[in-house]
Amino acid sequence: MADSWDPVLEAAFGSRARLLTLAALANSDEPLTGYRVAVVANLPRPKVYAELRKGIRSGLVERLPGGFRLTDPDIRTLLRKRVRIRWYAEWDRSRKSWSEETAELLREGLVEVRARIQQNPGYLRPPGWKPPPEARRWQEELDRSPQKDRILRRIGRRTSKREDWVR
Repeated sequence: MADSWDPVLEAAFGSRARLLTLAALANSDEPLTGYRVAVVANLPRPKVYAELRKGIRSGLVERLPGGFRLTDPDIRTLLRKRVRIRWYAEWDRSRKSWSEETAELLREGLVEVRARIQQNPGYLRPPGWKPPPEARRWQEELDRSPQKDRILRRIGRRTSKREDWVR
């Protein structure tokens, strides 16, 4: 998060968002994604991406496979001296990628839901729940008589039994 900055620099760079976006890139030794720049600078992501696009067009910022990086060493030095940005480097570096975190959370959630369903098969339904009358009418229309299933099986069509649904 931006700790302090010079209002003269804000005027020189044109906006607070541009100053903080470039300062976040200057204070990082590695390329940063737009999302991380937004988190570090405490700015909305659309503003950060707009400033990054302007920086790329002007040649101040370059896009790398791992994110964005400030190209001019003089501006990097100036912003490191004049704009203080703090964030938890250990958290930022040790944090897993979004896809890894999401997969892990989903696995944990599914394990928990499966365990609850095994303990209580009606876990996803409130006690005393019954399908509404309209759903029961639809279900009755979909259920076939055993005689009709025999006829369909004989002519090679799909029956209402799931084991016969293999094609």
